[in-house]
This record gives sequence, C-alpha cells and structure tokens, in this order.
Amino acid sequence: MDMLFESSTSEGAELGKRPASTALENGGKKRASGQMEQTHDIITVVVKSQVKEVHFKVKRNTKMQKIFKMFCDKAQVEFRSMRFLIDGCRVSPTATPEELNMRDGDEVEAMIYAGGGGNVAIV
Repeated sequence: MDMLFESSTSEGAELGKRPASTALENGGKKRASGQMEQTHDIITVVVKSQVKEVHFKVKRNTKMQKIFKMFCDKAQVEFRSMRFLIDGCRVSPTATPEELNMRDGDEVEAMIYAGGGGNVAIV
C-alpha cells in the first residue's frame, strides 16, 4: 500500500510516494529510508570462554572485531591476548557473520593465547 504525501509549500506539488507503514505493522522497526528491517539480518552470536559466556545480537554485516572487543571488555581481558575460533579454525577480526556463513545461535570459542615454543639452548 502506497500513500502519497504533499509538500507543505504554497505550490502543494506531489513530492513522491512513501510507504504507509507504522511501527505496529513492521514489528516496531523502522529505517530512515522507510524500508522495513528484516528480522533475518540480525543474529545472535554466542562467545564462550572457559569462565564466561556472552550472547550478542548483531547484524550480519558487523565485523567480528567489534564483537570480540565487546567480549573482552565484559570478560576484563586484553583483546591482544585472546584468540577466537569457530569449529577449531581461527576467525579473522575483519570477517563478518555473513562471510562466515553463521546462523542464529552459532558459538565462537574464546581462548587465551599462550605464546612461546621457541628453541631453548641446552647447555
């Protein structure tokens, strides 16, 4: 259903068409362009560590780095000291849930990075 709106100037010319949607019709979600926001664009990502589990509702095009930094803030650990894995594979901070083909409720494992393993001179 389209609804016409008119200019409030003295000319009264028709400016264009505008969708006649209300907050009740589209579930309370509006966008600036007047389009309805689709619910499948938002997913829940669960980030789990050995001591903490945090659920994030994010858009599918949100960079994982933003999710990781929020998790580190909540867990009170440094971002640089953590590694994040999905199914045992390290996740790039620049990737998005869409690029990783993540679905609602998918889990990301958070591990503390243990560096080292260099050669030790035996004397």
